[in-house]
Amino acid sequence: MKEKKTKIKAGIRPGLVIGLIVLSLFVMYSLPHPYIEPGSDEGTWHVVWKGSLAEAAENDPGAGAGGFLEIFFPNHTATPQTAYDENTSATIEGWCTANMPGKTPYASADNFYLQLDHTTTFDILVKVRYNKTEGPWTGSAWNNASWRINITLTGSITIADVTGIGVELLNNSALDFYWCSAYWTNAGAGYSLPADGTADITEISIEAKY
Repeated sequence: MKEKKTKIKAGIRPGLVIGLIVLSLFVMYSLPHPYIEPGSDEGTWHVVWKGSLAEAAENDPGAGAGGFLEIFFPNHTATPQTAYDENTSATIEGWCTANMPGKTPYASADNFYLQLDHTTTFDILVKVRYNKTEGPWTGSAWNNASWRINITLTGSITIADVTGIGVELLNNSALDFYWCSAYWTNAGAGYSLPADGTADITEISIEAKY
Protein backbone atom coordinates (compact mmCIF):
# COMPACT_ATOMS: atom_id res chain seq x y z
CA MET A 1 0.00 0.00 0.00
CA LYS A 2 1.36 3.38 -0.93
CA GLU A 3 1.93 5.92 1.78
CA LYS A 4 -0.78 8.55 1.90
CA LYS A 5 -0.90 12.04 3.30
CA THR A 6 -3.87 14.04 4.36
CA LYS A 7 -3.74 17.70 3.52
CA ILE A 8 -5.44 20.56 5.28
CA LYS A 9 -5.62 23.55 2.98
CA ALA A 10 -6.86 27.06 3.58
CA GLY A 11 -8.11 28.87 0.52
CA ILE A 12 -10.62 31.46 -0.63
CA ARG A 13 -13.89 30.60 -2.32
CA PRO A 14 -16.72 33.04 -2.98
CA GLY A 15 -17.64 34.44 0.42
CA LEU A 16 -15.96 31.58 2.27
CA VAL A 17 -12.49 30.96 3.64
CA ILE A 18 -11.98 27.31 4.49
CA GLY A 19 -9.42 24.64 5.24
CA LEU A 20 -9.98 21.28 3.60
CA ILE A 21 -9.08 17.83 4.82
CA VAL A 22 -9.31 15.30 2.03
CA LEU A 23 -9.72 11.77 3.02
CA SER A 24 -8.48 6.83 2.74
CA LEU A 25 -7.03 2.49 5.24
CA PHE A 26 -4.32 1.10 7.20
CA VAL A 27 -4.60 -0.42 10.65
CA MET A 28 -2.08 -1.97 13.02
CA TYR A 29 -3.16 -3.74 16.19
CA SER A 30 -1.03 -5.02 19.05
CA LEU A 31 -1.16 -8.59 20.28
CA PRO A 32 -2.05 -9.56 23.86
CA HIS A 33 0.76 -8.65 26.24
CA PRO A 34 2.18 -9.70 29.62
CA TYR A 35 1.04 -8.09 32.86
CA ILE A 36 2.99 -4.97 33.93
CA GLU A 37 2.65 -3.41 37.38
CA PRO A 38 1.10 0.11 37.35
CA GLY A 39 3.84 2.74 37.32
CA SER A 40 6.48 0.19 36.39
CA ASP A 41 9.41 1.28 34.23
CA GLU A 42 9.25 -2.08 32.48
CA GLY A 43 8.00 -2.46 28.96
CA THR A 44 8.38 -0.47 25.76
CA TRP A 45 5.99 1.51 23.61
CA HIS A 46 4.02 -0.49 21.05
CA VAL A 47 1.72 0.75 18.28
CA VAL A 48 -1.97 -0.05 18.71
CA TRP A 49 -3.00 1.90 15.60
CA LYS A 50 -1.08 4.07 13.15
CA GLY A 51 -2.16 5.98 10.07
CA SER A 52 -2.77 9.39 8.55
CA LEU A 53 -5.83 11.48 9.31
CA ALA A 54 -7.43 10.23 6.11
CA GLU A 55 -6.82 6.64 7.12
CA ALA A 56 -8.05 7.38 10.63
CA ALA A 57 -11.27 8.95 9.36
CA GLU A 58 -12.06 5.82 7.38
CA ASN A 59 -11.13 3.46 10.19
CA ASP A 60 -13.64 1.87 12.55
CA PRO A 61 -11.88 -0.29 15.15
CA GLY A 62 -15.03 -2.33 15.73
CA ALA A 63 -16.93 -3.08 18.92
CA GLY A 64 -14.56 -3.23 21.89
CA ALA A 65 -11.38 -3.03 19.78
CA GLY A 66 -8.65 -0.47 20.40
CA GLY A 67 -7.88 2.28 17.92
CA PHE A 68 -8.88 5.65 16.53
CA LEU A 69 -12.35 6.99 17.27
CA GLU A 70 -12.41 10.66 16.22
CA ILE A 71 -10.36 13.81 15.69
CA PHE A 72 -11.72 17.29 16.40
CA PHE A 73 -10.57 20.82 15.56
CA PRO A 74 -12.43 22.88 18.19
CA ASN A 75 -11.92 26.56 18.80
CA HIS A 76 -8.88 27.21 20.97
CA THR A 77 -9.63 27.24 24.69
CA ALA A 78 -7.63 28.56 27.64
CA THR A 79 -8.88 25.63 29.78
CA PRO A 80 -8.31 22.52 27.63
CA GLN A 81 -7.96 20.02 30.50
CA THR A 82 -11.45 20.94 31.67
CA ALA A 83 -13.03 21.54 28.27
CA TYR A 84 -11.84 18.27 26.74
CA ASP A 85 -12.79 16.06 29.69
CA GLU A 86 -15.91 14.97 27.81
CA ASN A 87 -16.60 11.39 26.72
CA THR A 88 -19.61 12.12 24.48
CA SER A 89 -18.44 12.85 20.95
CA ALA A 90 -21.70 14.56 20.00
CA THR A 91 -21.06 17.21 22.65
CA ILE A 92 -17.66 18.16 21.22
CA GLU A 93 -18.96 17.90 17.64
CA GLY A 94 -21.69 20.37 18.53
CA TRP A 95 -19.18 22.66 20.16
CA CYS A 96 -16.94 22.50 17.07
CA THR A 97 -19.70 23.34 14.61
CA ALA A 98 -21.14 26.07 16.86
CA ASN A 99 -17.76 27.81 16.82
CA MET A 100 -17.25 27.28 13.08
CA PRO A 101 -20.80 27.70 11.69
CA GLY A 102 -21.42 25.91 8.42
CA LYS A 103 -18.22 23.86 8.71
CA THR A 104 -17.52 20.25 9.75
CA PRO A 105 -14.34 20.54 11.85
CA TYR A 106 -14.14 16.93 13.03
CA ALA A 107 -13.49 13.51 11.47
CA SER A 108 -14.92 10.17 12.53
CA ALA A 109 -15.40 6.80 10.83
CA ASP A 110 -18.49 8.17 9.05
CA ASN A 111 -17.33 11.69 8.20
CA PHE A 112 -14.82 12.13 5.37
CA TYR A 113 -15.04 15.82 4.45
CA LEU A 114 -13.85 18.54 6.81
CA GLN A 115 -13.81 22.32 6.67
CA LEU A 116 -11.85 24.68 8.89
CA ASP A 117 -12.32 28.43 8.96
CA HIS A 118 -8.81 29.84 8.69
CA THR A 119 -9.84 32.96 10.62
CA THR A 120 -10.53 30.82 13.70
CA THR A 121 -7.77 29.70 16.09
CA PHE A 122 -8.22 26.04 16.96
CA ASP A 123 -6.83 23.18 19.04
CA ILE A 124 -6.39 19.57 17.94
CA LEU A 125 -8.13 16.81 19.91
CA VAL A 126 -7.90 13.06 19.23
CA LYS A 127 -10.22 10.54 20.91
CA VAL A 128 -9.19 6.87 21.06
CA ARG A 129 -10.16 3.57 22.64
CA TYR A 130 -8.03 0.82 24.16
CA ASN A 131 -9.22 -2.66 25.08
CA LYS A 132 -8.00 -5.10 27.71
CA THR A 133 -5.48 -6.77 25.39
CA GLU A 134 -3.56 -3.50 25.26
CA GLY A 135 -1.19 -1.44 27.39
CA PRO A 136 -3.44 0.56 29.73
CA TRP A 137 -4.94 -2.59 31.27
CA THR A 138 -2.79 -3.96 34.14
CA GLY A 139 -4.83 -7.09 34.77
CA SER A 140 -7.00 -5.45 37.39
CA ALA A 141 -7.23 -1.73 36.51
CA TRP A 142 -6.72 0.81 33.74
CA ASN A 143 -3.36 2.58 34.02
CA ASN A 144 -3.10 6.20 32.84
CA ALA A 145 0.69 6.04 32.65
CA SER A 146 0.83 3.44 29.88
CA TRP A 147 -0.83 5.09 26.89
CA ARG A 148 0.00 7.98 24.58
CA ILE A 149 -1.03 9.53 21.26
CA ASN A 150 1.50 11.14 18.91
CA ILE A 151 0.82 13.18 15.77
CA THR A 152 3.03 14.54 13.00
CA LEU A 153 2.17 17.52 10.76
CA THR A 154 4.22 19.31 8.13
CA GLY A 155 3.65 22.51 6.19
CA SER A 156 2.11 25.68 7.64
CA ILE A 157 1.52 23.83 10.92
CA THR A 158 4.49 21.77 12.10
CA ILE A 159 4.20 19.11 14.79
CA ALA A 160 7.00 16.55 14.76
CA ASP A 161 5.84 13.27 16.36
CA VAL A 162 4.68 15.15 19.45
CA THR A 163 2.78 13.43 22.29
CA GLY A 164 -0.48 15.13 23.19
CA ILE A 165 -1.59 15.97 26.72
CA GLY A 166 -3.75 13.11 27.94
CA VAL A 167 -7.31 13.28 29.27
CA GLU A 168 -9.03 10.25 30.78
CA LEU A 169 -12.62 9.95 29.55
CA LEU A 170 -13.95 6.62 30.80
CA ASN A 171 -12.23 4.38 33.35
CA ASN A 172 -14.29 1.43 34.56
CA SER A 173 -12.49 -1.83 35.39
CA ALA A 174 -15.72 -3.76 34.76
CA LEU A 175 -15.67 -2.77 31.09
CA ASP A 176 -13.53 -4.28 28.32
CA PHE A 177 -12.57 -0.87 26.95
CA TYR A 178 -11.07 2.44 28.07
CA TRP A 179 -11.64 5.83 26.44
CA CYS A 180 -9.13 8.67 26.47
CA SER A 181 -8.17 11.73 24.45
CA ALA A 182 -5.08 13.81 23.82
CA TYR A 183 -4.93 17.45 22.83
CA TRP A 184 -2.44 19.88 21.30
CA THR A 185 -2.75 23.64 21.87
CA ASN A 186 0.50 25.00 20.36
CA ALA A 187 1.88 25.77 23.82
CA GLY A 188 -1.33 27.52 24.76
CA ALA A 189 -1.54 29.75 21.68
CA GLY A 190 -3.77 27.58 19.48
CA TYR A 191 -3.23 26.83 15.78
CA SER A 192 -4.35 28.67 12.65
CA LEU A 193 -3.87 28.33 8.91
CA PRO A 194 -2.82 31.24 6.71
CA ALA A 195 -5.17 31.96 3.81
CA ASP A 196 -3.08 30.00 1.31
CA GLY A 197 -1.36 27.68 3.78
CA THR A 198 -1.41 23.90 3.91
CA ALA A 199 -0.64 21.27 6.52
CA ASP A 200 -0.18 17.55 5.96
CA ILE A 201 -1.25 15.31 8.84
CA THR A 202 1.17 12.54 7.95
CA GLU A 203 0.72 10.34 11.01
CA ILE A 204 -1.43 9.62 14.04
CA SER A 205 0.13 7.00 16.32
CA ILE A 206 -1.85 5.42 19.17
CA GLU A 207 0.57 3.59 21.47
CA ALA A 208 0.65 1.51 24.63
CA LYS A 209 3.49 0.60 26.99
CA TYR A 210 3.90 -3.02 28.07
